[in-house]
Amino acid sequence: MNFFSPPPTITAKVHATLPDSLICREPSEWTGGFAGGYNDVFLEGPTVGTSDSVFVTDIPHGRILEVDEQGKFTECLKYDGEPNGMAVRKDGKFVVADYKQGMLLFDPETRTMSPLVTRWNLERFKGPNDVIVDSKENVYFTDQGQTSMTDQTGRVYRLCPDGRLDTLLTNGISPNGLVLSPDEKYLYVAMTRSNEVWRLPLHPNGTTSKVGVFFRSFGTVGPDGLAVDEEGNLFVCHPSLGSIFVVDKQGLPKVRIVFGHSGYQSYQLHVWRFRWAHTVHYRQPAWERAECRVALPW
Repeated sequence: MNFFSPPPTITAKVHATLPDSLICREPSEWTGGFAGGYNDVFLEGPTVGTSDSVFVTDIPHGRILEVDEQGKFTECLKYDGEPNGMAVRKDGKFVVADYKQGMLLFDPETRTMSPLVTRWNLERFKGPNDVIVDSKENVYFTDQGQTSMTDQTGRVYRLCPDGRLDTLLTNGISPNGLVLSPDEKYLYVAMTRSNEVWRLPLHPNGTTSKVGVFFRSFGTVGPDGLAVDEEGNLFVCHPSLGSIFVVDKQGLPKVRIVFGHSGYQSYQLHVWRFRWAHTVHYRQPAWERAECRVALPW
């Protein structure tokens, strides 16, 4: 039952497409974990650095790519890893959630990668997925691995500037994208395999309680990337429905952003300045590697 009118729909336009010259066609270990192959590229983690360039990752081939304002892609780094989400620190360096190597640090000036936290209490992570950095330089990240409805052990961590690692969640159902409310009092976490977004109240002492479901959807794959704007509107990227759902801080629908076709295409979202929304998607059957942008109607 739905008591609300359908939200208006707006369509995103392709801003940049990865050229064939930057496509890696050799097989990778990462692609073997999927029923359907993603052999040539899998773009993720769009993040704006200190300049207006957008940096993205290519998971199966361990690459960091830069996209300038003209839509030109440049390969910054290729290394032995599986980078996914990224977040920029105040010093301009990027914290990278790497499924294979753990939490890493990318320096866009030297174009080098170094370890940040690769394991904790001698144990490796399941497989980090996404990451954000708050105003106090605390690093929040999801440890997704292969968790699902049959393995509800995904985790959400907070890495403090002094090196302390706090565990906020241990029962996540494929925890994926995450984002803080503008006042940083609430943490939203996408639970991909349960088709939900959870809302975690963050107490002054660093703990959380009364965690609840804020958003629920449907589809073969659930919410992935999340973002908020300065008004607290939540952007929920939904791969299998080919949409970004925008709801206000009470959960009421505002708008649906579409890409002109359905399919498993949208993986991550970053709300940029000047009210542009950026998303990276991988479209089938055209196999287009692209960055899209859309002007928001408010």
